[in-house]
Amino acid sequence: MRDYSFLTNEQDLVQFQNENKQIEWLCIDTEFIGEKRYQTLLCLVQVATPNGLYIFDVIQLPHIQPILEMLIDPDILKITHAGENDYRLLYELYDMIPKNVFDTQVAAGFIGHRYPISFRALVQAELNIRVSKVQTVTDWERRPMKARQIQYALDDVIPLKELHDRLSSKIAALSRTDWVKEEMKKVEFTSYYEKHPHREVLNHNLLPVIAKKEQAFLIRLIEWRRSLAEKRNHSKEMVLAKKYIAPIVKSIHLGVEGLKQNRRISERFVKRYGEEMEEMYRQKITPEEIAILKQVPKSVKIDPKEEIKMEMLYAFINYQCLEKSIAPELVFPRGLFKRMKENIHLEAESLRTGWRSKILGEAITKSLNHRNQLQIEMEEGKMVLKSA
Repeated sequence: MRDYSFLTNEQDLVQFQNENKQIEWLCIDTEFIGEKRYQTLLCLVQVATPNGLYIFDVIQLPHIQPILEMLIDPDILKITHAGENDYRLLYELYDMIPKNVFDTQVAAGFIGHRYPISFRALVQAELNIRVSKVQTVTDWERRPMKARQIQYALDDVIPLKELHDRLSSKIAALSRTDWVKEEMKKVEFTSYYEKHPHREVLNHNLLPVIAKKEQAFLIRLIEWRRSLAEKRNHSKEMVLAKKYIAPIVKSIHLGVEGLKQNRRISERFVKRYGEEMEEMYRQKITPEEIAILKQVPKSVKIDPKEEIKMEMLYAFINYQCLEKSIAPELVFPRGLFKRMKENIHLEAESLRTGWRSKILGEAITKSLNHRNQLQIEMEEGKMVLKSA
């Protein structure tokens, strides 16, 4: 195992700061526990700098201010792999938004690797180094830590600088450096981390197909689940498994008896919360709930012919991306494609401007904007998809 510093107290933090003044780059990763908790527990922050390897023991440290200050310093390049999860957690815990970042997972997509690609696969492909992932679900909260846990944590940052250099060189050779910088910038804005307060309920597939009274109950049930999970610091699944939400909503109009008769709902849940659920259902719909329900997406029935045209266009875009050695999912995520297919009027600004518009080109962008006018025709023995 390579030499490293294990930071557990204020003196260690001061020494870290003194050793790393005016550095130009650092590699960073985190280890945390999210299972069975409402609030994810940050356990470790592991860092590589030009001056060595460091592990911040967040469980024992009074704070991690030195590393937070480095993360927001625009003069220091921060290198991560799939850093979005780390940054989201640090934003949630410390209101920290990073500056000057380089994500090797994202960068890899610009030179033809699939997106998202695992750290292990990318390091193997680019550096021919095998990284063990046997400690992925280890207990990072337990102290003292074992040597194999520490080695695992260090292995997540040791290859990052070399990986950055290799990817940057290949990206430059393809004249895509500016594209990569543009894509990396998105994590530097507060809007990237903000979540819609009612995202869970609005994305529930039951919401568009049930009556308004049941819709209001669904809003209340999901908020009840979240609130109780927060109070107990348990995961929402521990409070009420997601698979039980639909059966409860479909049965609640018959009250406690309806819940009892549904074999998918546990007897224990009905006994403990049945009357509370019934009372929750019978409450009048509030103006706040009406405002939420106005945001419910309309249930859309897609014409099979139109769906085929859109799938053909999507397949063509994917093929074009592969021809240009860039990950299709990075250019045009499947989730965005699905929303555009369901909403014929939706225009994605991300496809019309910036580096994605240069990849797609004017003809494809026009076809996406006028996708309701797409036609399939046979011309000289060839099947042609074109805008009307």
